[in-house]
Amino acid sequence: MTHHDSVLAAFRQHQLENGMALDAASDRVHLTPVRYGAEVCAFLADFHCKGLVERDGVITEYQNFLVGINFDDNYLHRFDTARVLTVCHPMAIFHPNIKPPFICAGSMQPGTPLVDLLYQVYEIITYQNVEMRESHALNPAACAWARRNQARFPIDRRPLRRRRCQREG
Repeated sequence: MTHHDSVLAAFRQHQLENGMALDAASDRVHLTPVRYGAEVCAFLADFHCKGLVERDGVITEYQNFLVGINFDDNYLHRFDTARVLTVCHPMAIFHPNIKPPFICAGSMQPGTPLVDLLYQVYEIITYQNVEMRESHALNPAACAWARRNQARFPIDRRPLRRRRCQREG
């Protein structure tokens, strides 16, 4: 194993640990680690939250979104949204930052932690993070719709991580 490989392997292991900790502390996301050989190199993130889909020109709320997150061999050196984030289901997801299977997560850096990606995608799906300029949107029609319907946002206000209850006494 080269030095680069050991650094990447340690990064991936750290992402697995932190991702599973978020999974345990959240009712909104469930992670499934995907192994390639001995290492976990990718995750399926199953978001249980309200977002929007468009079918036959009708925009409606939907409750379940599956996104793939891939930490390829170049992830620590280059962040390529198309290689890192993939919409898996539903393909009718409706958001200015999404044109399935692609998600534009904004300006992300190489080595962005899994938990940060999960929060970013969650905020996009739930319309807590919305691109309002068609020139920057993956889906200009969704962008125009979003500008006309800003009073509906966010679609889901629940936090990704459960809030801790304060003990009394």
